[in-house]
Amino acid sequence: MGQETPDSDDDFFYDYEVIRRGGLIFAAVLFCLGMAIIFSKKLTCGKRQNTKPVNLDEL
Repeated sequence: MGQETPDSDDDFFYDYEVIRRGGLIFAAVLFCLGMAIIFSKKLTCGKRQNTKPVNLDEL
């Protein structure tokens, strides 16, 4: 009963190199995904302008 149990937080440590690398990879993937969405919307908007014009006299 004289022995104290070691605190479980003493054995825990952050591996900052892995956390940093994972964060950078995650940020790069989100950046590329955002750019792909932006450029895909710009490309499809240009195709919509080629629609047939409406004649207002026929309405």
